[in-house]
Amino acid sequence: MDPDIIVAGAGPVGTCLAIDAAMRGAQVIVLEPRGADDPPDAKCNTIAARTMETFRRFGIADEVRAAGLPDNYPTDTIYTTSLSGPELTRITMPARSERGKAGFHDDLWPTPEPMVRQSQLYLEPILRKKLLSLPGVRFMPRTAFVSFDQDADGVTVTCRNVDDGSEVSLRSRYLAGCDGGSSPVRKQMGSKLSGDAEIAWTRTTLIRSAEVRALFGNRRPAWMSWIANDKVRGNVVAINGEDLWLVHRALPGKTRDFEALDFDQSIRDALGVGPDFPYEVVKHEDWVGRRLVAEKFREGRVFIAGDAAHLWVPYAGYGMNAGIADAMNLSWLLCAVIKGWADPAIIDAYEAERQPITGQVSRFAMAKLEENAAATGGRAIPAQLSKPGPIGAFLRRKLGSKLFKINVPQMSPEGLNFGYYYGSSPIIVADGEAAPDYDMGSFTPSTVPGCRMPHFAVNGKCLLDLLGPDYSLIRFDPAVPVEALLASSLPVKLIDAAVPADTPAIRHKLILVRADTHVVWRGDTLPANVAELAQKLTGKGITA
Repeated sequence: MDPDIIVAGAGPVGTCLAIDAAMRGAQVIVLEPRGADDPPDAKCNTIAARTMETFRRFGIADEVRAAGLPDNYPTDTIYTTSLSGPELTRITMPARSERGKAGFHDDLWPTPEPMVRQSQLYLEPILRKKLLSLPGVRFMPRTAFVSFDQDADGVTVTCRNVDDGSEVSLRSRYLAGCDGGSSPVRKQMGSKLSGDAEIAWTRTTLIRSAEVRALFGNRRPAWMSWIANDKVRGNVVAINGEDLWLVHRALPGKTRDFEALDFDQSIRDALGVGPDFPYEVVKHEDWVGRRLVAEKFREGRVFIAGDAAHLWVPYAGYGMNAGIADAMNLSWLLCAVIKGWADPAIIDAYEAERQPITGQVSRFAMAKLEENAAATGGRAIPAQLSKPGPIGAFLRRKLGSKLFKINVPQMSPEGLNFGYYYGSSPIIVADGEAAPDYDMGSFTPSTVPGCRMPHFAVNGKCLLDLLGPDYSLIRFDPAVPVEALLASSLPVKLIDAAVPADTPAIRHKLILVRADTHVVWRGDTLPANVAELAQKLTGKGITA
């Protein structure tokens, strides 16, 4: 049997798309040029709250949360002259064992799933295990996407065995390119990237050294340590809290030659150690930070998601997470058509919803990079910053105050997680009220169609756990008749709830919500033409 969806790329984005589609009953093939046992990258180190909510639905949130850093390892961010040098400022965030305690920047976030600081190194195996546990999934490692040819009925995909060079053709209804920044799928689509092609040049080395943790001395250790001294700028990320550390070093000024930044000495300058300090190189990559968004996310039956669709400097750690949000959006829309309850036109919502959001997120990230650069006045870091004495202490205090204010929103990005909204979707019914603005660190809860439904409990159960797989009608007055919608062509689950006292954003008796928690319609009674509402939300009302 031909699959419903072929996914090119088994990184976190492609794997999540395949998991979600398979859980919805679709037949999926996943192509991956890496071997089944090849180690994942360690580049992404933050799992956003919205992504953890997805993992909650997958049934793997507890397993994900328990992996990576030890229970007692803090997720603090420090700004410092080197890992062993004096600190400029500290943004204190909880260890796993400290979750539930007050006093942390994200302790009041509106979710049962706070963000998790964890390396992709530990996340990918959990996702892979979940993928392989599902019926309807065929995983093809050591298999590279080559090309596609589509027609009115489906897509023919040519792929190549990486080991022997043999090629095979596969047929599916849809193709999803989750194949990274150099995406062959995007290139064949002819979708150009626009934005800032070259922003930051970085040398990144994964090292192994049990001695690094001792460099914190008697201080509380940090998950991420941003380094600024007269020799190097960059950051150090704790991967397992014991002996694995990711060391990023930025090329200075307008330098574009990676070799101009000494490989070994720049690591030692970031750590603040001498020539005898022991470490082992596990992996290394030189890379260029970019802010680019594809001009189109779709060509007929072919789609792109994740890094294939958008690239940006990794401020706020939202690249992988935005890609997983793409994947969840696309999977739901494709499966709505595959399952037969939606018109193929519903898929138009994917690009209409996700492309503007990725543009917003990339601009937030770019702005944060610029703010941090401006904090040092664009000048070289003076050697005095690292030295003891009153002058060094004054400089550290002054710069630290600026960096704290700039970066709390980045390290506790509540707005980025919960504030974004879909303002121009063909399957969301606007009612004339504008969605509230948001920024990286803050947002205003709202039920304006397109916004995320405010978080609350229903009879002691989290609303997230009660939502149906497609649409849910939340009724705050049991006297309001809703049978006409429940009997319509729209797949909808009824949830009766009391209006939560601490949620002033809820001002209507009926709110219709998607599985991804975004509000699509609200009112005090059903509209006079329920069939018209159902038609819009199933894509049948969308015109070219």
